[in-house]
Amino acid sequence: MAHNQNKPNSSVARSNNRYILMGLLTLCGAQLGQAAEIKIGVSLSIPPYVIQETNSGLELELLNQALAVKGHTASIHYLPLARTFHELREGKLDGIINIKDGMIDNVFYSNVAITYQNCAISLEANHFTINNINDLNNKQVVSFQRASSLLGEEFARMAKANSGYQEQARQVQQVYMLMKHRADVVVMDKNIFKYYLKQAYLEGKLTEKDSTQQAICHQIFPPTEYKFAFLSEQIRDDFNAGLKQITQDGSLVALQEKYRRLMSFENEAEVSNKLTEPKIIKNDSY
Repeated sequence: MAHNQNKPNSSVARSNNRYILMGLLTLCGAQLGQAAEIKIGVSLSIPPYVIQETNSGLELELLNQALAVKGHTASIHYLPLARTFHELREGKLDGIINIKDGMIDNVFYSNVAITYQNCAISLEANHFTINNINDLNNKQVVSFQRASSLLGEEFARMAKANSGYQEQARQVQQVYMLMKHRADVVVMDKNIFKYYLKQAYLEGKLTEKDSTQQAICHQIFPPTEYKFAFLSEQIRDDFNAGLKQITQDGSLVALQEKYRRLMSFENEAEVSNKLTEPKIIKNDSY
């Protein structure tokens, strides 16, 4: 009887020992400076930063280039946000992107890897004065999902009091609503806006007249800086070293230019003399 009772415990012990051994082997390889395949958890497709359909995007290419400096490669695992946290804690992932200090314990945070800039975006033709969050009161405002819980207490109060406030899970819908005059203001990252604006035009969901309206990015929100988190201190250090190198040697600037052109209407403007490039311009007070 005692022998049978010990079987499950032995099985669990063997399983735990196997995970521990795998972790030690990975850690030893990292400590010795050996090249490794790094399993990275990514929770959302956020073009142009993460484009899941093509396994590309500014952030993913930045990640790959920085890790490659020390010979590492990244294996991307698309999972719900909560699951990325769980699997990192379990050691099934080696790292995750888009993290702020303190969001998860017992990990090593990188230097700032990417910066998002949320804006209140309006059409210039409407001549809105938007210098702070209070200026969004009594306007038809469309934000990204969970913005009311992510953009601070003042924004949350505005969202609760404003009967014209809504959130959209699909950010391309925000672009449609602004350019089709179904919303006064959309709140989103300016690069995400530019990406979806061009895609909507190319897919025929916005006309040339719609797409070439001038938009204004009212920077009433501070930039949002994100880090990456790794289980291994050595891999974190390797990533930081790679990030520093690609910043200094111009690779990062070239990558940013690549995605700037991806979001630009320059090529389309060359084909059509009538199409001028839409631009997001900043409020004059910034």
